[in-house]
Amino acid sequence: MELYVYSSDMVLQGIVEKIASLIWTRRYWTCGEFKLLVPFTEEHSRMLVKNNIIMKRGDDEAAQIRYVHITKNSQGLEEIEVQGKFLIAWIGKRIIKKQIITKDTTQSILYRIVRENVTSPTDSARKIPDVSIASDDSDTGSGTIDYTSEQYTNAQLAAETAAKAAKLGIRMRTDARTGAHVFSVYKGRDLTAGNTAGNAPCIFSQEFDNIVEQEYTNSIENLKSTAYVGGEEAEPRVVAEVGGGATGLDREEVFVNATDITKKYTNENDEEITRTDEEYLACLEERGASELEQYAETLSFSSTINTHANLKYREDYDLGDRVTCVNKRWGIKSMSG
Repeated sequence: MELYVYSSDMVLQGIVEKIASLIWTRRYWTCGEFKLLVPFTEEHSRMLVKNNIIMKRGDDEAAQIRYVHITKNSQGLEEIEVQGKFLIAWIGKRIIKKQIITKDTTQSILYRIVRENVTSPTDSARKIPDVSIASDDSDTGSGTIDYTSEQYTNAQLAAETAAKAAKLGIRMRTDARTGAHVFSVYKGRDLTAGNTAGNAPCIFSQEFDNIVEQEYTNSIENLKSTAYVGGEEAEPRVVAEVGGGATGLDREEVFVNATDITKKYTNENDEEITRTDEEYLACLEERGASELEQYAETLSFSSTINTHANLKYREDYDLGDRVTCVNKRWGIKSMSG
């Protein structure tokens, strides 16, 4: 394997070929990270410094070095360990300076977070050079939602939260030739058994010898069925109830403090808008529904996949795709992504 090392402005510094170990972790709606261990050489020491960028050959996802550690053991072996994050972490260099209050698709909201704080902010000092928003992304089909960001919250945290809620992937694609970095929103393919999209299914099972380990968990330890959502501090305070259908022992209640959702707000045109009682209640109910997702019953079936078996990673399936995992002995079958 070859790793190409660039400066932060994408000037090639050299190639790393002698690699002791590399852990390259891609993630779907959050930022990926890497950990690299190489023998100490003057060339490696020159290239592998903070803020330099690493790319794998044939890949368009890059990562930036944030940590460098050099060691020498009792046998005289010298090694360099570097760690870092994928370039989507650059969004985290900014906060949401102006609160976003809108009704739009999640895909458009993600573009807006990046556009207003990274690629085209009103303050030119906040712009990150050579970063743009993809113009060729396909429509992810994310539904329209009422969205209110927390003012001054970290932009990456806001983007990851929105992407996770809509089950969308976010990434930064890098063109090493031009030095351009493009923020992109995407949705994984449906590769589950019996999918209606016409995609060849990916099934992972002990029978097919493409599973290394499996683990099943079912827990109601954190379960909440009903949320009471309190709005802005006022008399009387508006409190919405979400998920009130449960009764008796099946009813698990939680209070959600949503003082950040106000009846009056200023839109992107600096116009003061007053929500109707129905609109305000709907906003609180939406927050409650979102919070209840964090208190759901835990039902997980995880599988460690053999990437060298009959199905090939990044060929037959990729990050974000929905696949089928089966364990017939346990009587468990899951469609997951």
